[in-house]
Amino acid sequence: MDVNTVLDYFKDFSKINRCSKNEDKIADYLENFAKSNNLEYERDKYNNIYIKKKAADEFKDSPGIILQAHMDMVCVSDYDYDFENGVEILQRDGFLVAKNTTLGADNGIGLAIAMASLTSDAKTCQIEAVITTSEEVDMGGAMNCEFDLQGKYFINLDSENEDELIVGSSGGENINVEIEKNYTQDSKSKFYEISVHGLKGGHSGMEIDKNHQNAIKILFDYFDMLDDFYICDCTAGTKDNAIPTNAKAIISSDELLEDLNLKAEKYISNIKLEEFDKDLNFEIKECDPQKCMDQNSSQKLKSIIKNTHTGVVSYVKGLDDVVQTSNNLAIIESNDEKLTIISSYRSSDMDELKKLRDDIKSKALEQNCKAYEYNFYPAWEFNENSKLMEIAKKVYREKYNREIEVKVIHAGLECGIFSEKYKNLDCISIGPNIYDVHTTKERLDIKSTERFVEFYKSIIKQLTD
Repeated sequence: MDVNTVLDYFKDFSKINRCSKNEDKIADYLENFAKSNNLEYERDKYNNIYIKKKAADEFKDSPGIILQAHMDMVCVSDYDYDFENGVEILQRDGFLVAKNTTLGADNGIGLAIAMASLTSDAKTCQIEAVITTSEEVDMGGAMNCEFDLQGKYFINLDSENEDELIVGSSGGENINVEIEKNYTQDSKSKFYEISVHGLKGGHSGMEIDKNHQNAIKILFDYFDMLDDFYICDCTAGTKDNAIPTNAKAIISSDELLEDLNLKAEKYISNIKLEEFDKDLNFEIKECDPQKCMDQNSSQKLKSIIKNTHTGVVSYVKGLDDVVQTSNNLAIIESNDEKLTIISSYRSSDMDELKKLRDDIKSKALEQNCKAYEYNFYPAWEFNENSKLMEIAKKVYREKYNREIEVKVIHAGLECGIFSEKYKNLDCISIGPNIYDVHTTKERLDIKSTERFVEFYKSIIKQLTD
């Protein structure tokens, strides 16, 4: 097993659509991969794939290893892109990138490493690979996974920093607030489409504390600067686990276009933007007349957006740089009957998670709006007695003459689900350097991947020996 094999697998299946909830083709690919390599496999009705490489004779009595990755990816593009034929991968300045789309190294590179392990000539104990679906949306694949896993050591390959050893993660869930659209015959003299663009966005767990601007909050803060107006419609965001980079509204107003643009310029000049968000801009243009929501519906929308906290809620006591609880105001969906505001919140403290859920629901109830939670996933609790953690720390120390950073992260990982389903698993999460995941700037460090493959192989060898 070498890095070229890993990258070849990654490039090969990147030609396939594997957007979340569109995993049929990548599941077919993995099924054919197992068949062509004479590996035992199962495929369940959720398109989860289980593949097993039997132990070499001399290691039949050794505890088995479970490799885990997810096959789906966040599909984001700079324009209206059809992901049916996957993504176009380019090599640039020592990185793999995609042309105008997310790369899908999250978690494609983990999948490729698992595939390379399954086809390696190295003699090892039994290796089982569990490749799940829908991780980026609701972790539905892992939640419904019922394979008969036999291994003890569980290596999740969905981390994004080669110098980090992940040994715990947050739990979380989503909540939807629904606002009924009631319309009025009234309107102002002009209609405008107002769009917010140019923000970096990013992962709503890993980067929620990095001061990344939220397009929904920006749009509604800008509304506070406008004269009396009606909201006709509003949409924003793409994925519940991505900080929204775009938001769009159609309004009716008596203000002139040049005045709206001047207010947008003033708004941008008055807010503190980090360098990565300096491309923030408003695009405002006149549009055709539309029916407007009445002031009551508009006020409900504005009130809920204004009173929904987005970002860090609390930090772990004694660890000021470790987020404990957060919320991502992620998406506004619209149809003719209602607006749906989708938030994704996380916490390593289940009492705080419940408190945040109750707070959002109570604020919705105050506005006579419906709210319901879904897609719960459990936290992965730190195990201070983990043998696998100690082996990974030892291997890293021997290779690099320094200590690996051991972390409990704020993102949700499937380890929490598997450690709850399959008792007595010993879990870690590791991976090579991937930057700007869930954005069109996503890139995979090739040299880091090369180093990581050697680190990973040494862990497998230690477990086998």
